[in-house]
Amino acid sequence: MKKQSFKKREQGQSIVEFALVAPILVLLLFGIIEFGRIFETVNVLTSAAREGARVAAVTAPNLSQVQAAVNTVLQAGNIGGTPTITLTGPNAASQITVTVQVQYIPMTGNIVPGISNLTFTRASVMRWEG
Repeated sequence: MKKQSFKKREQGQSIVEFALVAPILVLLLFGIIEFGRIFETVNVLTSAAREGARVAAVTAPNLSQVQAAVNTVLQAGNIGGTPTITLTGPNAASQITVTVQVQYIPMTGNIVPGISNLTFTRASVMRWEG
């Protein structure tokens, strides 16, 4: 008889343990998801800057053509926000630099601390062929 009453008191133990561990697991899961999205955003930004520099290097350095090329890559990579695109050059060494900057929009809002105000900048330098 005493054994059964002791067993009945242990039934809520697993629920309490899960309630203590679940927030940590959820935070870890969202952190992994956001890290993957940050990595993807940086890779797409690098590709967009490279594509913009390629367009500027092959054609006459025209900011509207560079912006169109960069925006095409960013849209294909599903990167939101309004990018800041800067075109400099050609300089004395016939180099053209395209810089792309975008504000990162976290998917999880403010659940994962420290990622709500991230700005990523990537630049690409190519030799002007003109």
